[in-house]
Formats: sequence, structure tokens, C-alpha cells
Amino acid sequence: MTTLLAVGATSAAFASGNKKSACTQSPPRASIDNTWAWASPGSWGMPGQQLTYAIDVFNDDVGCGSSSFVVSMSAPGGFSVSMPTSAITLSSASTGYVWAYVTSPATTADGDYPITATVARDGTSSPSTTSYYKVYSSDTVAPSLYWGNPPDGGTLSGRTAYVGFASSDDHAVSQVDLSVDGVSKASKLCDSVSYECQLSYKWSIGRVHGQHTATYKSTDWMGNVATQTVTFTVN
Repeated sequence: MTTLLAVGATSAAFASGNKKSACTQSPPRASIDNTWAWASPGSWGMPGQQLTYAIDVFNDDVGCGSSSFVVSMSAPGGFSVSMPTSAITLSSASTGYVWAYVTSPATTADGDYPITATVARDGTSSPSTTSYYKVYSSDTVAPSLYWGNPPDGGTLSGRTAYVGFASSDDHAVSQVDLSVDGVSKASKLCDSVSYECQLSYKWSIGRVHGQHTATYKSTDWMGNVATQTVTFTVN
């Protein structure tokens, strides 16, 4: 029987008693996990702002042992790149990630600037992958609020319930806040790799039966604010 290998892959057989196992080694892959609107790559940032990027590393080996990979990221001149660690060890057919922090110059003009990541094993690099640092300096659009729980007119029951919501922005959400009956309950900073931010608060409701209000608030990096207040009942 003939075994066909993908282009660039290598195979080795190892004997153990009467058993044989094949190791098929393939070039590693990388992707940058920071899709700001699910359809197009890149993260929005203001001039001088530090953005966080997750570089996903894929070990496509089959039947092999663990391998160590070195990840690098490059940015245009004047941008600074910091990586707490550039090495990762993965077993066959597994995925992991490393973090990269990229800061644009304070004088950067609006535009899309390429951010490129490469993963290498034993000195041999895979094809690079590119995303973008999308610089903007103005924004007048407030964030959107959705997935509110409870919704207006909703009901909560039981001993505990999760109260929260999600928010997105045409650029990036900076912070989300939750208040119940005018009292702050939870807050979350949203400086992450996605344009969407979610907040969930575990609330003990066993002794708070009756009608209440919850206020969902989202703020983007330019200070635009969106709020929604809902009225709900705890049974």
C-alpha cells in the first residue's frame, strides 16, 4: 500500500516490538487572532496606544512527539513590539498561542499598518501571516448593546442568576459597566484582541424578590457612551 504525503511533509516509522507507528511532520502554521469585526482582519488603535495580539500556532504533525516553535512578530518602522515569550512547545495535532503587544508611534497618521507573524521550527520558518494595526484619531459613534440578561420586562428565578450583556463598537470598546438598582455591581476593561466585549455578574437573588432595574453601560476609546436601563422581576 502506498502512503501519500502532503507537500512539505516528512514521514518516519518507528518500531516498538511488533508495533509500528508513523510520524508525519508538516510545516507549522500561524494566525493572528484579532479580527475586529469577524469579516476583516485588524485591531483598531489610537496613535500611541498599545494593542494586544494573540498569535495562534498550529502543530499539524501526526503521530509525532512534541515540538518546540519560535514565534516572531514584525511591525512597521517606529512601532514597538513586545512579546513576554516567543517560544511554545506543542504536541502533534495541537494548537497554542503566545501574546504580542504592539504600540504605534504617537504621531502615526490614520491608516492600516501591517503586523506580520512567523513561526519557525529548527530554524525553518513557515509562511508568514499578516493582520493590521488600524490607526484612527476620531470617532463619534457610540457602542452597541445587546444580549442583555435579563431583558426589559424579563424574569429571574432561583438562588443565583447571571446578569450581563455584550457590546461592540465600530472601532473598539474600552469598558463595560453593570449597575443594579443604581448600585455598581461589575466593571470590565476591554483592551483585548476583539472588537466585542462581554460582562457577566453572578448575583445571589434568593432574598431579593420583586422588581428591580439593571443598567448596562459601554464606553469606547473616544469616550462615546451607550446605556440601557431595563426593568425586571425576581421571583
